[in-house]
Amino acid sequence: MAFEFFKRKSKNMSDSMSIEQNYTFHFNESGILYPYSVQPKTDLDFYWQALEQEGYADLIEQQYVLLWDEFYQLFEDEDHQAMFSMMQVPKMADLRPMIRSENALSDSDFKISLAGWCDIQGVQNRNNPSRQGAILTIDQQNYLLPKTTWELVEKIREFSRLSDKTKQDNEQYCGKIRRLAKKSNASMDEFLNKTVVLAPDKLQLNMRRQSLFNDAVIEIQPIFEEAPNTWLDTFDQFNQVQDHYSIALSDGGIAHVIIDDKVKNVLTEIKKMPKRRVVGERAERFLKNPYAQLGEDATSVIKPESFEQSKQDADIFAYDLTIQSQYDEQGFFQSAKLVLDACTEKEVPSISLDLQHADHASRLIENYIKACKSNTHDFYWAGYEIILSPKTQQQLEQLRGDLQAFLQKKQDELAQEILDIDAYGDRVTGIGLPPAGSVASDASGEVWIPVSRQMELFEKIKPNITYSVLEDVQAAIFQAESSASNQVELPYLEQPVSIADAKDIEYRVDEYLRQKQEQKIDSEPTEPSIEKTKPSILLIKNNIDDEEYITQRSELLAFDFEHSKLELPKSFRSQEFGLKQHQEIGIAWLQNLFNFAPINVNGCLLADDMGLGKTIQLLCFIGNYLEKTADKKPILIVAPVSLLENWQAEVNKFFTAQYGKILSLYGDHLKTRRLDFIPTKLEEQGIKNLLQDNWHGEADIVLTTYETLRDLQFSLGREQWSIMICDEAQKIKTPNALVTQAAKAMNADFKIACTGTPVENSLKDLWCLFDFIQPGLLGSLKEFGQAYKRPIEDDADEIALQKLRDLIEPQTLRRMKSDVAALPKKYDDIQDCKQIPISALQQRLYDKTIAEYENVLEGARGKAMLGALQTMRTICAHPLQLDPKQPKSESPKVEWLLQTLANIKIKQEKVIIFTEFREIQSFLQRLIQEHFGLNIFTVNGETASSSKKGTTRQKLIDTFQQSNGFNAIIMSPVAVGFGVNVQKANHVIHYTRCWNPAKEDQATDRAYRIGQEKEVYVYYPSIHAQHFETFEIKLDRLLDSKRKLATDMLRPVSEINIAGLAEGVLSALSENEYTPDWSIISRKLREEYNWTCQNCQIQLENNLKRFLHVHHINGQKTDNKSANLKVLCIRCHSEQPEHQHLCNHQDYFDFMQLQ
Repeated sequence: MAFEFFKRKSKNMSDSMSIEQNYTFHFNESGILYPYSVQPKTDLDFYWQALEQEGYADLIEQQYVLLWDEFYQLFEDEDHQAMFSMMQVPKMADLRPMIRSENALSDSDFKISLAGWCDIQGVQNRNNPSRQGAILTIDQQNYLLPKTTWELVEKIREFSRLSDKTKQDNEQYCGKIRRLAKKSNASMDEFLNKTVVLAPDKLQLNMRRQSLFNDAVIEIQPIFEEAPNTWLDTFDQFNQVQDHYSIALSDGGIAHVIIDDKVKNVLTEIKKMPKRRVVGERAERFLKNPYAQLGEDATSVIKPESFEQSKQDADIFAYDLTIQSQYDEQGFFQSAKLVLDACTEKEVPSISLDLQHADHASRLIENYIKACKSNTHDFYWAGYEIILSPKTQQQLEQLRGDLQAFLQKKQDELAQEILDIDAYGDRVTGIGLPPAGSVASDASGEVWIPVSRQMELFEKIKPNITYSVLEDVQAAIFQAESSASNQVELPYLEQPVSIADAKDIEYRVDEYLRQKQEQKIDSEPTEPSIEKTKPSILLIKNNIDDEEYITQRSELLAFDFEHSKLELPKSFRSQEFGLKQHQEIGIAWLQNLFNFAPINVNGCLLADDMGLGKTIQLLCFIGNYLEKTADKKPILIVAPVSLLENWQAEVNKFFTAQYGKILSLYGDHLKTRRLDFIPTKLEEQGIKNLLQDNWHGEADIVLTTYETLRDLQFSLGREQWSIMICDEAQKIKTPNALVTQAAKAMNADFKIACTGTPVENSLKDLWCLFDFIQPGLLGSLKEFGQAYKRPIEDDADEIALQKLRDLIEPQTLRRMKSDVAALPKKYDDIQDCKQIPISALQQRLYDKTIAEYENVLEGARGKAMLGALQTMRTICAHPLQLDPKQPKSESPKVEWLLQTLANIKIKQEKVIIFTEFREIQSFLQRLIQEHFGLNIFTVNGETASSSKKGTTRQKLIDTFQQSNGFNAIIMSPVAVGFGVNVQKANHVIHYTRCWNPAKEDQATDRAYRIGQEKEVYVYYPSIHAQHFETFEIKLDRLLDSKRKLATDMLRPVSEINIAGLAEGVLSALSENEYTPDWSIISRKLREEYNWTCQNCQIQLENNLKRFLHVHHINGQKTDNKSANLKVLCIRCHSEQPEHQHLCNHQDYFDFMQLQ
């Protein structure tokens, strides 16, 4: 180090030397002392001035003080040796300290003291040496203590000053003192010699390098000075870092290792590493900068030079790279050999690594490009650090060019393969945009809007797209489906569109938002791909107007279970689980039909009622095929995302590990199998989603969603599938839907449509399913409409119905729970819950709604009618939403629910509460938490179906089912349409009703299905008024009537027409159906009183019932005349004190009691 005093040029060096020769060395307990001079004259003056300026010495009371720890730091520097000689620093002492201990280590008065000094032979010096700071004085002669000796005596002094010492204090100081004593070769008593207490404050990270799949694996071995041989084994035995370790030694003793806070923090970070190992990129980052991974305390615990030495000891070096590429006959890259030469003076053999193919080499180039972008001078490959020298960069750029040429060749080949129509099934006619030509229609007159319009419609919405727009689109679709409307009014569109178009637009809006979000995350400024090129599809012979594609079906498909051989797979856990007879019949039926495929039959419809175990039948059928077939083809299972977890769970539950290998192809599972780069030629033709070569590997079964099937139809359509299953096949019931066309384009030997509701709204659903499993059997859609749909649906033609039934019978299996399943009894006609008396608040809101509707002009009543119906629905189900300040007693359905739940709790049973309205769900959640202390779950359509993070739908239901005793769960009937089993609940409450009885029954069947062990109680709570039919009562009556008709699979039961329901409810109320003899009462009262509102001055002489209203103060009717009744204006709801005496009028009171 250079100081100012070295720059001074003395005119009289001899004078200064004489002064310095007269200098006397001064010191005290703190350090070395030197007098301050205002006018420095000697070299020592200037030296001390420089020490003070540089921050080493302090100026205190007109003298410099160099603390002992600072002195030792400078004393080891050769640049300062001459000056210290000038300062007359004493020579080094050759005596060793003698240290002794008192009392037990666990005692609060445990002590370690300096007992004296001895020579190298251990003979104690009897001249009474004295010590001050780092100076030992013997016979008036000063000696400097070695640094480690000074540190030892200072640590002893520090320990002696501690008060209220704990055992942990004693152990830590004992360890530190013992370590310093060994370094300074001190003499220790027997206890200190034999009691091994180690308190490391520094760690050394030894390393061991391995390779795993071309990734570096670094094992980290944290050790310290005097660490016992078994230290790492002991460290690994605990899941968390301990404050104290007791380790047995080979000589029979015990070493106590005391871990201080900083060392513990570093060891804790190492403990987080699996088996003290870091792999791949994390290993690379660790070797570059271990402190970033080990926490801020690592800088004081691990010395950089120690870490670098550990790398050298582990043969972890940086390397120079040489690339030796191999080319094929056409001159394209084939493979390469990498030769790595270590950058070290040690003799280390070269390392040879192989790049076996272009993909492997591409990953090397990716690492190289990342290093270039981050301006680093090295990068890692297979765990080796490669230096980016000019020579290495030149070779890597050459390899990069070779790969680009190879990739272009592969892209051209891929484009040729994808565009080769012969690679797809024989129903596929070409590749292109969805048909934009003629508008196909069936004989019933239903119009199929050309799919090409969907992009045009989307373009109109696109400038305004936000997440709220997506919610509006979804809400509009839901409203249309709820009202059985074929038209949907979407934001920013002038004309309504069909439900099919609306759903496609919903997908496009959702995809647009998803891509924009991904671009934000990746900071990529590119536009969403949906805007660039219209997506192409596999064009098929669609059989809409004409029979374009026909498959043959044998006449010999008869099935006789008694003479059929049932074969169950060996992997089925038959010792633990048994099958029902109807399930065995179903499996044998599937096996019988499959024996005729693909020549004499192409598929079937498995239409068993919900809850009969369609999934287990199909899994047994699949398992037997996989075990019996030598040259087997893969199996494709397509299902709504909510069901895919259930398929996997059923396999895990009912089958051994010998069952076929399953690949999940949806959600996050897609990321590693998608083709990252689509050839330009394919992108230009609208083909944007492809899978990598050999994407399914050795998988026997592929699970995917309908959306993935639609998006990846070019990859899935080129596979040869043995069996294709569409679960909840109503998803492909719309002929012109993209997902339906994608399903029909698949190349499978045997196709199975699986659904408990093959016909939901129209026989057209059935045609579309059979056009999937056996194209041509039912003719074209147009022919089917003429021969079957119109005669059966419009004219109830029994002959046509029977003919259709006979035609599909060989390929259709339909069993109902009532026919085959020995289930507990179901009570679904509980009448008490349909007689919940209307409250005064509900009556008042009802009257207000009717009055507002009647004031709407006749021409505008259509929209107002639906609004009034929705309001009446809310009045019945949740009146407090309209008037939150009212007490719960004004919502009688809530009172009924709480009492019903209390009764269920007494039985310690479980209940499902169905309602699709979120505001009601939240209200009920809070209510149940307040009254029963239950924090219950809500399962909606938006609840994640499959996710690595968060709680999925199935996990929520599993948690509910596994809970003990009484519990409740709230579900949307929309969310439980597919594959949700909740057999632990035996009470089902439909708090609000669906428009379609089939959807309600489907929801109920989540509990009433195979596996249910208790009697099931189904409640339809409804608000009832004595003299008129409320919305809920009328809806209940209509649903019951439709439910009674829904006994034949081929007789579709449509949803309730909401507009018709609204008209029926409102017209009934407008016609005064709930006011018997009112004209007589009104006339008598009108003769006696003036009917003018004191607030709004409205006269309503002709209709007293629209003027007066009764408010039940206590929420209960009285049996006699009461002042608790108030008279309100029906228009402005103000009290009418001048008319209060009406409450005592016998005729009026009698009428109000009728209400």
